[in-house]
Amino acid sequence: MRSFRILIPILFSCLSSFGQPVSKKYVFYLHGAIVQQQGENAVSSTYGKYMYRAIVDSLKKNGFIVISEVRPKDATFDGYSGKVAVQLDSLLQTGVRPQNITVLGASVGAAMALEVAMLTGNRQVNYALMGVCSDSSPRKYQQKKICGNFFSVYETSDGPGSCKELLFNRSCVSGFKEVKLNMGNGHGFLYQPYKEWLHPLVQWMNEAADKN
Repeated sequence: MRSFRILIPILFSCLSSFGQPVSKKYVFYLHGAIVQQQGENAVSSTYGKYMYRAIVDSLKKNGFIVISEVRPKDATFDGYSGKVAVQLDSLLQTGVRPQNITVLGASVGAAMALEVAMLTGNRQVNYALMGVCSDSSPRKYQQKKICGNFFSVYETSDGPGSCKELLFNRSCVSGFKEVKLNMGNGHGFLYQPYKEWLHPLVQWMNEAADKN
């Protein structure tokens, strides 16, 4: 329950700190595994520093209310995904439009975002996935009902690839857009708020929020 108790004040601090919260745009940011393992100042010997705070700040500077935390080391995949789904449902219950909510996940955080999409079951909530899909993803989720409006980013020099086969043409997926990067930095593409993925992501989230 530890992470749930942390996220509750984060969420309601956001709601109480801004006027007319239902009109705002919200992002749940779920970071990669290395931050959970090492903390906010995580450093990979291969990809360098994971700039968690810079990513969060970049989203804020683009006008989004960001709900995020460094996951505790003992947080489990299913438990934490479920708690984020509860937080998302709390926003919906306050009157926030589902189109104004995005769950953005990087690597294992993106796998959690997929889990939230299955738990929430709302076709209008937005989900942005970075560096998560593999050749086995369609088979793994074949019997699962994944719902939402999706944006995918992958880097050609990274292991994970396109999410198209997983998400395209599913009955509960209301939209799908994907960005293919050729930066040459492997999994490190999600370690920093690079303009190559941040700019198209922000544009997509704003366009999604403008939909009726």
